[in-house]
Amino acid sequence: MAPGKKKKKKGLAWRAQLIMIFVLLAAIAAMPTTVLLCIGMLPTLVAWFIDRTKERTRALTVGAMNAAGCTPFILQLWMSSNTLQNSLMIITDPRTVIVMYCAAGVGYLIDWAISGLVGSVMVQRATSRRDQIAKRKAALAERWGPEVTGDIPLDQYGFPIDESARNDRPAPKKTRN
Repeated sequence: MAPGKKKKKKGLAWRAQLIMIFVLLAAIAAMPTTVLLCIGMLPTLVAWFIDRTKERTRALTVGAMNAAGCTPFILQLWMSSNTLQNSLMIITDPRTVIVMYCAAGVGYLIDWAISGLVGSVMVQRATSRRDQIAKRKAALAERWGPEVTGDIPLDQYGFPIDESARNDRPAPKKTRN
């Protein structure tokens, strides 16, 4: 191993492990809220595993909307008795789950709409760029001749091949080095 280089450690760094321990302790301390969020944020977990992009924009969009759908019920839990029994009572109400999951569905719709919009804008820009290149190519061909278009076949030396005189010319001799 070269001097000054460290081996990469396998697994999580000690800081990440420490953060995970604190998150686990906080989840246990706030068990009613944790239960409500674990059930309510399932669509975000699904979006996280489905989204294979590096940026995970779908998971972010769905997660934000899903968290917005969970917020009123978390506040309801905190304003009433913050117990596990009350949390389970809120979760077992079908309207609660419908609101949470529909909010996540809105996140999917936003992701779908924005992806379509961005795709359309990119296609329009590419089409515009293609047209600009075609105009520039025509202007160059007009100024310098059709040889600059790349549409004329060239010989081995890079000179245009005249199709009418092609059959009259003898083939170039091959030389040995």
